Amino acid sequence: MLFKSKNDQESMDRAKKMYGAGINRGLAGFVSQGRKKEKRSVIDEITLTTTEQIPENDYRIIGVVFGTATREEKTSAHEQAIKALRDKAKQVGADVVVAMRFESTSSTVTAYGTAVKIVK
Repeated sequence: MLFKSKNDQESMDRAKKMYGAGINRGLAGFVSQGRKKEKRSVIDEITLTTTEQIPENDYRIIGVVFGTATREEKTSAHEQAIKALRDKAKQVGADVVVAMRFESTSSTVTAYGTAVKIVK
């Protein structure tokens, strides 16, 4: 296992040495790529991430949010579920949804994750 935890600096340094600066591409917007990024005070659109933590940011957990869509031929149920998830996250005052996942049945797709608010 390459990482012990998201905040394990030794593991991050080892990964950067092995893979170069590109190691942080999956966390774009949260992990600096050789320079300190400004923390955004307002996020225009809810950010979704499959990671369980947001490096270099303090945040408060709001709770679990869901977005469900039915499968239709003309539109993507995954995109509809993501839109519904983002709408729900905005309603509860979230900036980011962490640990986002999908669950599917033959008739529906559900996107879910943990809504969090970035603390300034």
